[in-house]
This record gives sequence, structure tokens and C-alpha cells, in this order.
Amino acid sequence: MGPRERLNAFMKATKDKPFIWGEHDCLTFTNDAWRSMYGHGWADEWIGQYIKSNQVINRSELRKELYRLHGANTFDEAVDTRWKRVDGVPPLGALVTTKKARKWITGVAMGICTGTKCAFLDKDGVIYLPLDDIDKAWVKS
Repeated sequence: MGPRERLNAFMKATKDKPFIWGEHDCLTFTNDAWRSMYGHGWADEWIGQYIKSNQVINRSELRKELYRLHGANTFDEAVDTRWKRVDGVPPLGALVTTKKARKWITGVAMGICTGTKCAFLDKDGVIYLPLDDIDKAWVKS
């Protein structure tokens, strides 16, 4: 089974799983999708870093944490430190962002490209948006 088939199996298994901070949120979702394809997450060390005292940190705290950890002022800059930004159509497995799905503390929704569309988490599970709705995309550099 190749990366596409493993990603499809992951999407099928998580399609109705609701959004829960720190358990199944946009970061854990994209990290687990990447793990399903390649055997490791794209941001394992970021998991849980946005929750303090069982609460999600606010945007200004997130910005401070991103700067402390990565010298970055925004989520995009932090991702740029580890992944290569893609111009044009994102390939299968690319990390993507959009403003056309539910936005979280980063100010965007974070998802994964499934090839012909991109998957994002909404309150009640996975939703798919067309590639035209993608604002930014990255691939592992």
C-alpha cells in the first residue's frame, strides 16, 4: 500500500471524528495524516505545545511561543522553517491552509492535500474543499 492508499484509509477512519483540542485538532489531524503516509508526523514536537493548564493558548501567546521555538512571528513563518512553500497546485500530502474553513488560533484552517481536493477538520469531522480555496501549501523539504 502506497502513501495515497494509506492517506485514503486514514481519511476514511477519521471522517466523522469530531474536533477536540489536543486530541483531534487541525495540527494532530495533519500530523497523523502525514504519519499514515510516511510513518512519522510532520510536527511531532509541536503536538500539545499550544495547550497550557488544559486551555488552548491565545494568539498572542502562540506568537510568543512560535518566536521562542522557531524565531518566527507567525504560524506560516514557523512552517517555513521546516517545509518548502509550494506555488501553484499542491501535491498529495502537502500541508495546506485556507480561510474558507473554520479558523482556529492560527487564523486559518490547516489541512492536508488529498490530491484533487484538500481535507480540513470542522467541528463534526472532515470536510473537503477544492484546491482553488487553498491560500498556502508546503511540502517536506
